[in-house]
Amino acid sequence: MNYNPKNFLENTGLKLDHKSIGFLQKEIQLLSCSDVHEIAHLITNPESYFFRSFSHLELVKKMSTKKTSIWFAGCSTGQEVYSAALMLSSIRDKKLLGTDISRKYIEKAISGSFFVFKKSEIKALEKYKHVSQSYLHLNNNKKSLDVKFSSLKKEGISFDIHNLMDGPYSSGFDIVYCRNVLLHMTIKGKKKALNSLKDGVKAGGILILGDTDPHIFEDNWERNKYKNAIFWKKKW
Repeated sequence: MNYNPKNFLENTGLKLDHKSIGFLQKEIQLLSCSDVHEIAHLITNPESYFFRSFSHLELVKKMSTKKTSIWFAGCSTGQEVYSAALMLSSIRDKKLLGTDISRKYIEKAISGSFFVFKKSEIKALEKYKHVSQSYLHLNNNKKSLDVKFSSLKKEGISFDIHNLMDGPYSSGFDIVYCRNVLLHMTIKGKKKALNSLKDGVKAGGILILGDTDPHIFEDNWERNKYKNAIFWKKKW
């Protein structure tokens, strides 16, 4: 199939400026690739770090119990998923799923290996150095940290490629977490992605969105707040 930026935008819901569209056009022709998952990393933002949006992760911890299932949509390279796993290390039989449209990002997440140099991340990670699923190695200069996560399946952590335009990954999650994703989408894309996220939440479950993401004006959703974190509870 001859792929072009218009197809890409339609199939991802992303909003791009003219410069990005021109870049994407050249890259698509160069790669001769029609798989959206193979080229998504070219124009999506990979920024992610450990314990990002900490108050929202605290909310995840507060709302989690035994056998909690959590879907992190648009997880990029997975640091927020691993952060939540560390914070929930005492909870048994949990299921943490991270998905992203980019194959490259998901492959990085699955590797479980990270090089950390931000002081705030190093300080936060060192609190969990005794958790069995992670190995932390402070480099000789003591200004960076090598992090390796192991036994992912045993700890209930998994990653997969998924496009929110295709609907929810699956249904019945206790918590669906999606931050800093919808803001990069068109109005049409946001609406479709939001429907996918809502359909992934079970009755009684919660949806955690970004601060600038659309509000939900439906009778079966209730807006709540924990500290400075806004979340939506699905009543039925």
